[in-house]
Amino acid sequence: MSDVTVTVPARPDFVHVLRSVVASVAARASFSFDAIDDLRLAVDEACAQLLAFPAPANALHLRIAIDDVGRLEVVASSDADASDAIWPPVGAENTLTWQVLSALADEARFERAGIGPALHITKLREAAPSV
Repeated sequence: MSDVTVTVPARPDFVHVLRSVVASVAARASFSFDAIDDLRLAVDEACAQLLAFPAPANALHLRIAIDDVGRLEVVASSDADASDAIWPPVGAENTLTWQVLSALADEARFERAGIGPALHITKLREAAPSV
């Protein structure tokens, strides 16, 4: 499967589109229902963090990639100019949003995408139970 990239306006009422896309990609990649729900919520939390960034953004971007062993990588980013701002925000790892995001993903980290803020989420597909 090739990478999937989606861009929507940087407004809360468009986050549902990104949640739906990540759920569709994970379903096609045979992730469990629980893992799909985790990914939907993780994207929601990542977007909430990006939308709370102090610099204005015009767009939210979501890039989803999956490899042959079932590792789904999601990078949520915005086009906000983070060059003069602190990213991640001081104390971000102590927020409820970060705690939820960390619990939902196998790995989560703050990044920069160009000059904008980004969050990288990794979710591993569980192996099918052996019979």
